[in-house]
Amino acid sequence: MAARDVTRLSLMAATVGFGQSALLALVPIISGATGLDAPAIGAIGFLGALAFLAAAPAWGYREGGLRSRFRLLAWLMVGAQLVFLGVLTAGPMPAVLAFALLAGSRIVYSAAAAGVMPQAQAAIVRMSSPEKRHAALARLSAGLSVGRVLGPLVTLPGAAGLLPALAVMTVMPLALLAGPDIAPAERQVEQAPRRRDVARAVLPLLGVGFALTLGLGQIQITLGLFLQARFGLDAHAAARWSGVTFMLVAVAMIVVQLLLVPRLRGRLLRSLRIGLVVFALGSAAAGFAPSVFVVMLGAMIAGGGIALATPSYTTWLVGRIAPREQAAAAGWLASVHVLGQGAGALSGGLAFALSPLAPFLICAGLGAAIALALAYIEPPRDHREAP
Repeated sequence: MAARDVTRLSLMAATVGFGQSALLALVPIISGATGLDAPAIGAIGFLGALAFLAAAPAWGYREGGLRSRFRLLAWLMVGAQLVFLGVLTAGPMPAVLAFALLAGSRIVYSAAAAGVMPQAQAAIVRMSSPEKRHAALARLSAGLSVGRVLGPLVTLPGAAGLLPALAVMTVMPLALLAGPDIAPAERQVEQAPRRRDVARAVLPLLGVGFALTLGLGQIQITLGLFLQARFGLDAHAAARWSGVTFMLVAVAMIVVQLLLVPRLRGRLLRSLRIGLVVFALGSAAAGFAPSVFVVMLGAMIAGGGIALATPSYTTWLVGRIAPREQAAAAGWLASVHVLGQGAGALSGGLAFALSPLAPFLICAGLGAAIALALAYIEPPRDHREAP
């Protein structure tokens, strides 16, 4: 795959990340415009998450070239965003109607957005040489991260300038129309692999993705509370420092994916091991940090480890199965990431109740345990490198 095609796919991933994070930043505006309270808006987000979980693997089984698939996803996303924009600008309406329209919009948008990354990942894996595949997947993940970092900027103009920003947010999915025209994987003459064999091939790597995102979700949900308990900060200061930390973590992840991963030249298993160890060390450093700044540094190191590990286990996962199964496997991985972060938010709160240090220790233990367990997972066919 040409570098320009990877760049185009990365920009399209950025539009998806932008739309996801921008919506979260607009929650107060949604509440003010519709009168919906926090539980109702949370329910809308939950319905969108369910749609994402169901749709991500389903898109992998759809036939057709990449451009035709992206064209369908683009128009679904734009249609959903038009409904969202209409609700915010229509003026007062019954709360039940506002909830129904926003819920429908979010379900359609999430279901369509769920297909972008799996399809792009599968196309990169199928069209890239093994030595370039790792870096290409990292650039794709970096594009998604950049979009998530930029999404909250939609609120900067304030209420007076919000309509143009919302209009831009609505039409951004049209960038998918410029997707490269990549043919679908060819049908294989030999008998298709049994679902049991496919599951056996991908489950270990899905477990890695679930464990890492579970750890990340634990840190995300408890960091502010940890800063309060450890350093005696008030709620506003803890929230402020948490926000700055998350921003720096996102920047660190983008830098690792864009600058470090390409220099590893396809050292897949080694990159994954290093990423896991770095994640474990960063989590432990944040948990035992003597100051807020060291917590921030530890969190950035842990985020860098995840940024190094994610394209590695993604490449490993799709490399263990036939080309026609790769898009679906990437979809399952996307769903597992969502499940992992949700489980991390739940289990992180429970762990924090036992001890403020517990979430960080759990993350460190997960990273170390998975790094040791890699020796028992068969490497992909085209990445059989020395330990």
